[in-house]
Amino acid sequence: MKRETTREGFAYAEKSVDVAPIRYHYMDNLRALAMLAGIFFHAALAWTPLLSQLWLTADTEQSMIMGSLAWFSHLFRMPVFFLIAGFFACYLVGKRGIGGFLKNRALRILLPFILFLPLVWASLGATIGWAMENVDSPSPMLGLFIYMSQVPDAPPPPVTTSHLWFLYVLFQFGLIYAVLERTGAMTMRWTRVVKSVPFLAFALPLLLVPSLLSVTAPTPAPEQFIPSAWYFGFFGVFFLLGAVIYRNQEVLAKIRPWAPWLAIISIILYAVFYSTLPKDVTLEQAMATQAGPRFSWSHLGIAIMEAYISVHMTLVCLALGQTLLNRANSVMRLVADSSYWVYIIHLPVLFLIQFYLLDSEWNMWIQFLVSSFGTLAIGFVSYLVLVRWTPIGWLL
Repeated sequence: MKRETTREGFAYAEKSVDVAPIRYHYMDNLRALAMLAGIFFHAALAWTPLLSQLWLTADTEQSMIMGSLAWFSHLFRMPVFFLIAGFFACYLVGKRGIGGFLKNRALRILLPFILFLPLVWASLGATIGWAMENVDSPSPMLGLFIYMSQVPDAPPPPVTTSHLWFLYVLFQFGLIYAVLERTGAMTMRWTRVVKSVPFLAFALPLLLVPSLLSVTAPTPAPEQFIPSAWYFGFFGVFFLLGAVIYRNQEVLAKIRPWAPWLAIISIILYAVFYSTLPKDVTLEQAMATQAGPRFSWSHLGIAIMEAYISVHMTLVCLALGQTLLNRANSVMRLVADSSYWVYIIHLPVLFLIQFYLLDSEWNMWIQFLVSSFGTLAIGFVSYLVLVRWTPIGWLL
C-alpha cells in the first residue's frame, strides 16, 4: 500500500479506487475491548465493598476479590480508550483535514450523545421506577430513592451525562485537538517524547499526579455537564499521547520488551493502592468530598501509585494488543462494530437484570456472570437485529 507523509508529519494511505484505507486492527480491537470491559466493571460494582452504600444495584453479599479486580481494570480501561481516541484523531486529521475531522466528530460523537442521552435518562428512570415498585430487598441507595419518592417536595436527582460522559469529554478533547493542530502546536517535535520508553514509563506518570490529587481515589466518572480541569490533565494527557504515538508508531516495538516488567510493577503498586482504599463509603462521606479531597501526604502517595499503574498498564495493553490483536478477524470486526451500540445501551439493561437478581438466592459469581453476559447478549442481538443495517448502525 502506498503511503504519503504530509509536511505536518501525518502518514496515511493514498486515496484511490484500488487502495483501501489503512485499518489498524489492534487499535480497533483494543478500543472495542476497552468499551465492553466497562460492562463487566459496572456489573462487578454490585459486589464491590467500596460502593456497597452508593451503587444502585449493590447486593448484600460483597467480595474483596470482586472489588480488587474491578478497581484494577478501572485504573487503565478509560486511559486506554482515550489514548486510542487520540491515535485515531491524528489519523483522521491527516486523512481528512481539520474540517473533515470536526465534521466526523460531530457526526460520530456529538450527534449520538445528543440523540441517546435523553433515551438513556428515560430508560434508567423507567428501570429504577420499576425496581422501586417491585424489588423486595432493595440496596441502600435504591432504598434511599424509595424514601425520597415519599418525601414531599424532595429535590430531584441531579441531571448528569450518566455513562455517556465519555462522549461529552471526547468531543471536548476533539475541539481542543483541532485548535492545537490549527495553531501548529502539534508538530513533529512532539514525537521525541515517545521515543524513550523510560520517559514514558517513569517521567510521564508524574504529569498526571496534580490532576489525580484533585479528586478522590479511585478516579470518579466525570458525569457533570460543567467541565472539570482534572480530566483534561488526566484523560487529556492520554489523548494527546495517542496522537503523538500515531506519528511515531515505532515506539510500540520498543515497549514490548518492557511490558512484563511494567505489568509486575503495576501489580505490586496496586496491592499497596488497594490496601489504602476504605472498606466502604457512605453517602455523607461521598458528598463531603464533592469539592475535592484535602491535600495529604498519604493522598499524594495514592495519586502517584494511580498515575504509574494507569500509564504502565496502558502501555502493557498496547503491547499485548499489537502482538495478539493486529489481524483481520470477522468475529472481532463484528465485536468492534457493535461495541459502541452495546456500551450506549448497557447500563439500563444491566440495572434491570441486577435489580431482578437482588431478590434471588443465587451465588454472587453466578449473578455476576448472568448479569454481565446477559447484558452483552441483549446488546449484540439488538445490534444485529435492530441496528446494524440501519442509519443508526452507520452513525455508530
